[in-house]
Amino acid sequence: MASSHTTNENAMTVNRQPYARDLETSESSSEQRLIEWLLKSKKTKYGAKAIKAANDISAAAPDDWQTVDSICGHQAEDFLSAGVELPLTASEIDYFRRNHRDVDYLVTRDFMVSSADLPSPLSELYALYRHRAHVDTEAALFVAQATGSTRVASIMADLLSIGSFANGLEFISHMTMTYAVSAAFDTSDLIDRANQEAARRLTLQIDHPAHLLTLSPDEISVLASNIVERHMLSSPDFLEKANLLAEARQDVNRLPQAKQFVTAIGERDLPMTFPWISRICAAYARIFESWVLDMPEIAALMNQKTEIRYQ
Repeated sequence: MASSHTTNENAMTVNRQPYARDLETSESSSEQRLIEWLLKSKKTKYGAKAIKAANDISAAAPDDWQTVDSICGHQAEDFLSAGVELPLTASEIDYFRRNHRDVDYLVTRDFMVSSADLPSPLSELYALYRHRAHVDTEAALFVAQATGSTRVASIMADLLSIGSFANGLEFISHMTMTYAVSAAFDTSDLIDRANQEAARRLTLQIDHPAHLLTLSPDEISVLASNIVERHMLSSPDFLEKANLLAEARQDVNRLPQAKQFVTAIGERDLPMTFPWISRICAAYARIFESWVLDMPEIAALMNQKTEIRYQ
């Protein structure tokens, strides 16, 4: 199973563009950089948060930050500059990722269905999205059943949403268009819907047959499949999203990390008319609040009471 999945994901030719930070050389040690960031952060209203985040970063294991970076595209230094603590540990992320059954027939079906009307490699990219949608939706339900909470899945959704933009430099090309591979891993909307359904079922009477704790693994898989089939993006919508993310990310690559997303929004590279863009804005507002607080589009989102808040 694992080898089949890996083969399908690696079948795409991915163009990896270097991050701006990869081209920089620094003679200062990590301790010196830490002091510099702290001195800068003390001059802002987020100084106290930055100091607390610095302590959190020092205490966290390197694997924690590497795992978070692989999902959302932001390193520990970015969280520190924003005054943000470690959102999830590597153990919590691994727990979420392991809570699905990943049955063979779903993988085969996802790749066969997507190849029906799309040229390669676009069919493979969309198939990867379909597969991740099933896996992550099922994981959100299993974790909620096991823990009675949607916190881990909600933060995972935010990190994946942010990563769809921040990791957009990895793309595939078809004709004259580029498509961000990270779009295939942005299952945040489906995780949100799974969390909403889990939270609803957890409020039922404990002896109710639809209560989340009474569902068998097969019933959870069926529920996850129903959520995915109703709410996942169609192939044209998905490819439009992947294309917009790739182009927007390339356009702002010259800027510091803290300015890239807000610039893409401000320059209308990512128009707010798409719900998935609003979802990315909401994720940045929760994880990197100090980066986006001055943007009216995002400030409005922060003031809204939504059902995807952590529980």
